[in-house]
Amino acid sequence: MSYNNTTPTDHTAVELGDLRIRVRNIGGISEGEATLSPGVTLLSGENASNKSSFLRALSAVLGGNGPKLKSDADEGYIELETDHDDYDVTVTTKDGKSVVSDANRVSDRKQLCELFVSLDETNPVRRAIVNDDDLYDLLMRPIDTEEIESEIDRLQTRKNEIDSRLEEVDRMEDRLPTLQTEAESVQAKIRTVEDSLETKREVIEQRDGSGGTDEGQEILEELKQKRTERETIRDRIRTQKAALASLRDDLDEKSEKLAELQCTDETQDLDEIETEIEQFHHQKQQLTTTINALSPIVEMNGQLLDDETDIPDQMTSDDIISELDPTTRTITCWTCGNTVERSEIAEQVRVVKEILDEKRTQQRMITDRIESLKHRKQQLEEQREKRTRLTDSKQSIDKEITHREQQLEELEDDRASLQSEIEELQTKAEAIDEENDELVELHGEVSDLEYKRGQLENELADIETEIERIESARADRDDLEAERESISKQLQEQRDRIETIERDLVSAFNKSMQQVIDELAYENIERVWIERLTDTTGRSTSRTDFELHVVRSTADGAAYEDTIDTLSKSEREVIGLVVALAGYIAHDVSSELPIVVIDAVEMLDADRIYGLLTYFEQHADYVVAAVLPEEADELDARFPSILPTSSFDTVT
Repeated sequence: MSYNNTTPTDHTAVELGDLRIRVRNIGGISEGEATLSPGVTLLSGENASNKSSFLRALSAVLGGNGPKLKSDADEGYIELETDHDDYDVTVTTKDGKSVVSDANRVSDRKQLCELFVSLDETNPVRRAIVNDDDLYDLLMRPIDTEEIESEIDRLQTRKNEIDSRLEEVDRMEDRLPTLQTEAESVQAKIRTVEDSLETKREVIEQRDGSGGTDEGQEILEELKQKRTERETIRDRIRTQKAALASLRDDLDEKSEKLAELQCTDETQDLDEIETEIEQFHHQKQQLTTTINALSPIVEMNGQLLDDETDIPDQMTSDDIISELDPTTRTITCWTCGNTVERSEIAEQVRVVKEILDEKRTQQRMITDRIESLKHRKQQLEEQREKRTRLTDSKQSIDKEITHREQQLEELEDDRASLQSEIEELQTKAEAIDEENDELVELHGEVSDLEYKRGQLENELADIETEIERIESARADRDDLEAERESISKQLQEQRDRIETIERDLVSAFNKSMQQVIDELAYENIERVWIERLTDTTGRSTSRTDFELHVVRSTADGAAYEDTIDTLSKSEREVIGLVVALAGYIAHDVSSELPIVVIDAVEMLDADRIYGLLTYFEQHADYVVAAVLPEEADELDARFPSILPTSSFDTVT
């Protein structure tokens, strides 16, 4: 993977060139437009100058969430014009809320934009770092693991089918010498029967040539015809019996499968599962409400504790003590207005954070339980459908068996009737002429031999068909083995796909973070890195986590590992931005969205903003960042700036 590729790929949606964006009635913006050139562009303005509204509008047309409509407007509009294409988003109101009524965005992959392109203060990755939340699910969210697992299942099923087919070919090949021997034996028997037939037919021709009564000849001809009809019925009876045997085997197989499926009452199970899923959804909704209520409290109080004030010029003894012991410093509580010590707030924040972590754990457990119940519900529904198909098939086979049994009974009656007629004709022939007695016997022997030859020819045909099937299977072996090898490679690629992205994410972050730390000169931070942890204990499949490590250094150069919550807010925000950039790199977002939108970096000084934006510029063709005027003034010689007051109307 290349970490310094600034050339857009062939399938980049936005090609290099000026980007012209027009905004109307979005956020606090009445009307305005701006032009973004490749590279870094600063959006300069004081707080409440609608910088964020502009960036949210830009993110929306790129592919992110819909922005808020201006409070006094019924419709808002965003247009992004490139040298080759135009994109737009229309925002209206519905039930008092801003909704996107029409959109032609740069990308339809909303998650990519919200996670790795729109890097404002609400960005989920940045918030996860600030709040020390789980990173793995966020960074891997764009990967459709279900689709990958489904493809793995499909490939594995096909591989199993090929393995079974190859094993069958091996068994068939083992039978080939025996079948060839049987074919030669049957051919020999046929030749013997044909020799006997030829001999007896010559005798019959000699006897027919010696004369006899006309009545006797007619009876012999009729007898011959009846015997031919009897042999035909014999063949049909044999065919019907073979078909019945096959149908009964099929019926037994389906009856066994049906008996296995009838061990449980899935209708009752389905009702119980649906009720349980609804209950868990309700619990999850309650937990989500609680989490959403507690998260801002933890974050706001955390920021309050992080804020550092300058030491006053004149200090009382109490001030000196509070400086020596920071936990005794007092803060005005933003909820009740009373003055309390920092340690009390810190303790309350810790307690609330523990509750929040517990609620999130419960939420994850309930989510896993819901997914498990949905899977069980799907299995039961499939089981019910399978039982219905088996029942219908069993009924169809029962009808076919009944029909063929009736046909077999009729054929056996016909054969018995013909046998009676044959015996009567034999008696008549013997009574007319004594020579007819021997001719009748010869004709009977010829009929039996012809029937035997027919049976042997059928047997030979079956053997030769099986030999041809085996030879055809042998010819397909090379294709099957080649397909199996190809599928094995595809399986390995799919199984490695998730792991590869995991490793790319870790590698991208670790490399980028070290370069940013060096560039931004965080002297007491030695290293910040992500460790990929895989746990397979007691699990059929592995579970991967990303663990963030912070290594600090003392004044004498000694390194020690610290925790993320000891970092300042600015340090955590920088780490959050670099984690988001790692996702941008690993998921190759630049191939679809070669732009990064950055907001809320006022906690950094101008030099560090410059270092951060310069690094982002190495990976995205366009970097748009909102800064305060004082930082913009210092960076003016390095990056072009857009001033809200001259670019679009503002609402104060």
